[in-house]
Amino acid sequence: MTSTAPSPPRESPSARARRKNRLLTAITLGIAAIICAVVGVGAYAMTNSWWTEETPVASADQQLPDGQSRFDQAGQDFFNRQGLVTIDLGAPAPAAALGLPGDGSTTVETLVPLPVEVRGSDGDLRFSGVMRFSLDTTDGVLARVAVVSASSGSWTGISADLRGRAGEWGWSGADIATLENQVGAAARREGVATTMSLPTVTSAGVDVGGEVTVTAAGALELVYVLSR
Repeated sequence: MTSTAPSPPRESPSARARRKNRLLTAITLGIAAIICAVVGVGAYAMTNSWWTEETPVASADQQLPDGQSRFDQAGQDFFNRQGLVTIDLGAPAPAAALGLPGDGSTTVETLVPLPVEVRGSDGDLRFSGVMRFSLDTTDGVLARVAVVSASSGSWTGISADLRGRAGEWGWSGADIATLENQVGAAARREGVATTMSLPTVTSAGVDVGGEVTVTAAGALELVYVLSR
């Protein structure tokens, strides 16, 4: 005689819902615990990091002993935290020591507006509020620095910047007036990008040029070009 075992009782909808809720709760708590652990580790690391130090001290891979900035990732991290970029054109270190290629151009965009100090053989040139600059190396040595001025954007700001430096650097009022006329003419040529230059002068033992570009969209950008 064959007997049939009774089927297990079927789980009610409410019981299934409770079991599902318990499972979801457990998963959610597990994820939250992992997130808290990661945040805790990150906070501990930041607390013990030079990023939080009031006066951080650079390591050998972040800055040269004489204060010259390096431009690989470690160097950029440091000068963004320190709040100052230092470039030596008077006695530049080898490109490799600066974290730069032996030949080529490297563009750097800062995390926040920073002062850029360029050392020459006879003094320093300083630019405030810089967000972008580029460095050109030739034969393993830094040869040229191009700094985008914080005054870019309007001719009023650019003109004031140029006139403020003209007396010290050697540009005449006529030089700037000629540039102003050229910029006005370029701005009227819609859809055409044009770059105008001031004569090269020498200041602090560095050759200094000024270039104003009117983009195809009509935007203005002032770049100071410094070279040895």
